[in-house]
Amino acid sequence: MTKKAIWQIVLLVSIALIGILGMQIYSIVSSYRLNKELFDNKIHNALDHIVSKLEQREIEETANKYNLPVLTSIRSNDSQQLATIVEIEEISSALESGDTMVCQASIVDTLSMGAMQQITHSFSTRETTRTWKKGNNKKEFMRYFERYFVHHSIVKDIPVQQRISIPLLNEMLKEELSDKGIKTPCAFAVFSNKENEFVINNKVCTEHLKKYKEPGMFKYSASLFPSSHEQVAKIYLDFPSEINFLWSELWFSILSTILFTGIVIFCFSYTINIILTQKKLSEMKNDFLNNMTHEFKTPIATITIATDTIKQWLKKGQPDKALRFVNIIEEENKRMNSQVGKVLQMARIDKREFKLNLEEVYADDVILNAAEKISMQVDQKGGKVDLELNATNSVLEADETHFTNIIHNLLDNANKYSPDKPHITICTKNVASGLQIAIKDNGLGISKEARKHIFDKFYRVPTGNLHDIKGFGLGLSYVQAIVVAHGGTIEVQSELGKGSTFIMTFPHIQNKQNEDEY
Repeated sequence: MTKKAIWQIVLLVSIALIGILGMQIYSIVSSYRLNKELFDNKIHNALDHIVSKLEQREIEETANKYNLPVLTSIRSNDSQQLATIVEIEEISSALESGDTMVCQASIVDTLSMGAMQQITHSFSTRETTRTWKKGNNKKEFMRYFERYFVHHSIVKDIPVQQRISIPLLNEMLKEELSDKGIKTPCAFAVFSNKENEFVINNKVCTEHLKKYKEPGMFKYSASLFPSSHEQVAKIYLDFPSEINFLWSELWFSILSTILFTGIVIFCFSYTINIILTQKKLSEMKNDFLNNMTHEFKTPIATITIATDTIKQWLKKGQPDKALRFVNIIEEENKRMNSQVGKVLQMARIDKREFKLNLEEVYADDVILNAAEKISMQVDQKGGKVDLELNATNSVLEADETHFTNIIHNLLDNANKYSPDKPHITICTKNVASGLQIAIKDNGLGISKEARKHIFDKFYRVPTGNLHDIKGFGLGLSYVQAIVVAHGGTIEVQSELGKGSTFIMTFPHIQNKQNEDEY
């Protein structure tokens, strides 16, 4: 799969995820709006019930207190029976003729004709939607009117705060809101039209006094005692945590959306990462095979030519001249064995099938020997190798063969990646954790991105237009594996165009656990 195809898949899946997420957000917002409408309807419904209960309770209490007639058979409109409405004029006629049951004549007599007409009109407005049957029910109707009339004549001058029981109002609100599933703090207050101020408020309202100074600060309201001939008072409600309450009902949907979207994104990202990693690994393996083919092809060709030449010299009876080509074949054979050995070493390291042959190793001696060998190649390019062996104790418990190999590998890289006049510096010093060895060069340097992969198998640092740097991409991977096997650490400091420094730290004495692990 090409890189372009991978990114096309990423783009398409990203668009699909954004679309799904957008639809989920739209669904959640729509649910919030619906919940908001339902919440408003529940509050208005609760207020209607509370207002009705308060007024009915007050009328019943007044009737009981003043021994007004008890109603027994007030019936609403029955669609299966014909009925006629008792007109308000009949009530007026009854009042004028004294046909009503006057239980509180002294109170009625104190009302002016204007007040009586206002109360009668208010009753008319409220009751003309109710159908009363003629006959016995007309008498019940007149009793109902008397009760209503006397009640309003009694309570008209009583202050609102005395007409309403605060504990009762609290209980009604709690009961109504609980029945409708509303479980969030409620601020309520009662505003008296006569006194033009709030005369009742609850604890929540008091706690948010700055917010609820005026009626306009409340979101919900309803008129109290709506059957009165004038507006007496209004009850106001608000919910300081309404938004949080409404969103709390959607938390499951929100968290589910976030969780499952996150899982999809994680799985998709993980899959793409695996595809890219496998693609990169495949490219590195292809590079490895190409490099290995090239590395083997050259010595094989050299050996073939040398073999043919030897045959010719032997035919001519000049074995002495053939001996030089025998030496060439031997060198090229060693070279191939060395390359195969590197591959086999990494295979054993990967399978943890190799064991360190620990012995006392003088690191300075190994470094001096390696520096002497690399100096010949560096000198040919006009460069130099500097030694700064400042360690007072360079003795390590290590596998001398592997330790020697990693020093040679790092020096070989320093030389290969320093095309012009290499300047290689080898430094040693004692640190708290053991012996530190730093190999510094003035070569091409390594980019920040490449530094993340330089210890990966088959990875080779890009060298731009330079194509003469050979290798399998196994050297640094091998170096890191051996350093770790010795219980040490390795890090690289590098900058493009300014060279690189590889810093290794080894303990003087090996931990038994490190030895057992390998």
